[in-house]
Amino acid sequence: MIITDTRIRSFAITHPSTPGRACMETDETPTHVLLQCRGVKEQRAAYLGSPASLPEALGDLGGLLSFWSEIGWLE
Repeated sequence: MIITDTRIRSFAITHPSTPGRACMETDETPTHVLLQCRGVKEQRAAYLGSPASLPEALGDLGGLLSFWSEIGWLE
């Protein structure tokens, strides 16, 4: 299964932006958490490496699910 940008937007709509719990720098959007958030940097690196784009971050479904589980997004 390939997760598209449309699915990310859908996730963002059903999980409204709030100030980032991990970094408190900006809204906690999927894009921010997957690519930029310094508060989950170590977890992101462990499961996803250092993705430079959303397609790259979404390319490893197993890593993505493990990362989301680690940061509490699958609860």
